[in-house]
Parts: sequence; C-alpha cells; structure tokens
Amino acid sequence: MVSHEQDIQLMLRVRDGDVESFRRLVDQYQQPLLNFFFKMTWDHQVAEDCAQEVFLKLYRSRRRYQGTAKFSTFLYRIARNCLTDHHRRRRVRVQPTSLNETRVAGGGEYSLGDLVPGHQPEPQQELEGRELAARLTRALEALPAEQRIVFVMSENQGLKYAEIAEILEIPVGTIKSRMFNAMGRLRQALDAESERKVRKVGPSR
Repeated sequence: MVSHEQDIQLMLRVRDGDVESFRRLVDQYQQPLLNFFFKMTWDHQVAEDCAQEVFLKLYRSRRRYQGTAKFSTFLYRIARNCLTDHHRRRRVRVQPTSLNETRVAGGGEYSLGDLVPGHQPEPQQELEGRELAARLTRALEALPAEQRIVFVMSENQGLKYAEIAEILEIPVGTIKSRMFNAMGRLRQALDAESERKVRKVGPSR
C-alpha cells in the first residue's frame, strides 16, 4: 500500500516531468476514481471518460502542485470539478477530450492516452443477484447529489470528513450533517423496500 507521503513524492516528481511517477499514480488511483464516478453517474462509459479527464487535468495542473496537502485531496478536488462539468454538459452531447492530443515530455514523447489505458470498472455483474446490493444501489441513487457525493467519498473512497470538507470546500459540520441525512434516507429506503417485499410475498402457508 502506497502511503500518503509516497503519493506526495510521486506527484512532486510528476511536477518535474517524471512520466513513470505519473504511471504509478494512474495505477494507484484509476480504479478508485472509476468506482467514484460510476456511483455518482451510474454510467460505465461516463465513469471511464471522467476518470481519464481527471488524469489529463492532473498532468496539466502538475506545476501548481505544492505538496502541502494530501495528494488524494488534490486529486478528488479535480474529480469534483470534472463531475460538476459533466452535470453541466450532460444535456448537450460533446466529444470527450482526446488524450492522444497531449504530449508529455520526459525521456521521449508520450500521449496521455498511452499513460492512462482504457479500463472498465469492476464488473457490476458481480452485484447482480445480490439482493441487498441491488436495494442499496437503488437507495443510493435516490439520494440528493450533495448527500450522495459525501456518502460515496466517505464510505467507498475511505476519505475522512475533514478531507471531504476540504475537497468540497464546505465546513466539516456540513459534511457531518449531509452524511447523517444520507444514512437516514438510506435506512428509510431499505426499510421501505423490505416492507414492500414482505407484502408482495404475503403470509406463508
């Protein structure tokens, strides 16, 4: 497991043009980002496009990285912005950014498309047939967006409340309130589905 300090050092090397360090960060964070975007959009293709966009923007903004905060905070702030951009343009079909148009210096020429390979999120089929997972997915989908992003960042990405607050640029108290409300809504939704199932099955003979 790569430590937060190692992530910072890798990103500092990326800032100086080290392509291999960028590859390592992609390997480390690609799947978490795919999972994050999928749970926020429920669309595998959108999740993959957004994750690639994050890495593209990460590289483009590398010179602004100072190493004074956790790398994951820096990364997920970019992810939050990409998600916001997606919601703004989802009613207008646009071509995703081509990673092959950007060249990276450092021991030769590379396209970011070479460094961020196509990758499908973990098969959602693994969850099919698991009734509780399906019910939780439906309940999560029904959450308001501001509650869902807090829940996903905390429960699925393992981020601390203070880090989520820094990423979303809102007080920790607001994060705690949104998480509390999200948990309450999820419990209510799951309880309601359980009651509907009991009524559908009916009394046993």
